[in-house]
Amino acid sequence: MTEPQTVFRRATEQDAIDLARATFLADERVDMQTLAADLGIARATLHRWVQTRENLLDRVLAGLTREFFEASRAQAKGEPDEVIAQTVRIIVSTTAQLDSIRGFVRREPELALRLMVGERFGVRRELLVGMRQLLAAVLPDEARELDGFAEAMVHVGVALCWPTLVAGDEPSGEQISRVALALLAGARAGQLPG
Repeated sequence: MTEPQTVFRRATEQDAIDLARATFLADERVDMQTLAADLGIARATLHRWVQTRENLLDRVLAGLTREFFEASRAQAKGEPDEVIAQTVRIIVSTTAQLDSIRGFVRREPELALRLMVGERFGVRRELLVGMRQLLAAVLPDEARELDGFAEAMVHVGVALCWPTLVAGDEPSGEQISRVALALLAGARAGQLPG
């Protein structure tokens, strides 16, 4: 009888993203050289896949944002406006308490702020997609008219949450959820551009 042979496969770009995500969630610094060594690939290969460390972290944070938004939405209950406010409160409170987020902000505040607040990065894009999907799900008859709310909520929510965390303070999910309800009322009154 012959012994089964072990089959090895080459690391892929997705493996690099998955390992970077696991490293980030373990509250460790994502280092390109260490990541390449752990994957058994050349650093040049890793750079070919993800270009830069900033781009890799952006992809990790965008994926986490999508997951956190979906999880927050799944926990929110009640009438449509309450679901929106609760989703905002839960996502702010949950993410601000994560050791990995706090560690990243503490170790690399400038990079963290750029990736979490910058308009061209994935966190903001995923929040906007999530907010639009939430509106379509809970307020389908109003969703198109409330697109201005989705954009304003993401801008205001990001501005209230992440700089506060980088400054070493605690963002208030409750306060930001009240802002969400005020913005929603403003959007319904036609005070926010679509």
